[in-house]
Amino acid sequence: MTSSVGLDLVGLAAFSRDGTKLGKLKDVFTDGESSSEYVVIGRRLMRDLVIPADVVEIEGERALVPFASSFLNSAPAVKAKRAVSAEEHSRLEAFYHVGA
Repeated sequence: MTSSVGLDLVGLAAFSRDGTKLGKLKDVFTDGESSSEYVVIGRRLMRDLVIPADVVEIEGERALVPFASSFLNSAPAVKAKRAVSAEEHSRLEAFYHVGA
């Protein structure tokens, strides 16, 4: 997923591996410091999820996240909406890329 097409993805429904609807893609951004891409999934009653874009698959009109919804509930929180600090980047990479 590249940032040139990233904005076209905003609004897609996002689903977990177990089929649970997580919310909608609110944003796609590239962090200037690490050059990593992230997607932001807005969830109505819970905090937004910030997920490295390389783990998200697009299938038609759906964004698929290859993790169970229960796993995602313990995802690291990110304070900024359009930037990820070096510490947050490390935590996100460790959380989502375990065993990769």
